[in-house]
Amino acid sequence: MREQCGTPAYIAPEILRDRGYKGFKVDMWSAGVCLFAMLAGTVPFKANSMPELHKLILEAKYELKEKVSPLAADLISKLLEPDQSLRFSAKEVLEHEWLKGVDA
Repeated sequence: MREQCGTPAYIAPEILRDRGYKGFKVDMWSAGVCLFAMLAGTVPFKANSMPELHKLILEAKYELKEKVSPLAADLISKLLEPDQSLRFSAKEVLEHEWLKGVDA
């Protein structure tokens, strides 16, 4: 796929690189943005301009508040991994320690 659509703050780095991408891992990135927003009360990537926002996303630069547990922060870091080959899959997310004991 090569099309870019959706809310800019949720777009995965590989989409911004415009080299084409396959699904799922871009969805896991967006899930990471959603998880971050649910736990921190704001999205991880905010900027005053699109080029600045894209730079933050491409570098995966974000700050997570201390109120988020270390395990939750670890899961977020696995989802907001800029290298899609290293980014967690849905299966890996469900096996993460932060979700142990949760009925899916």
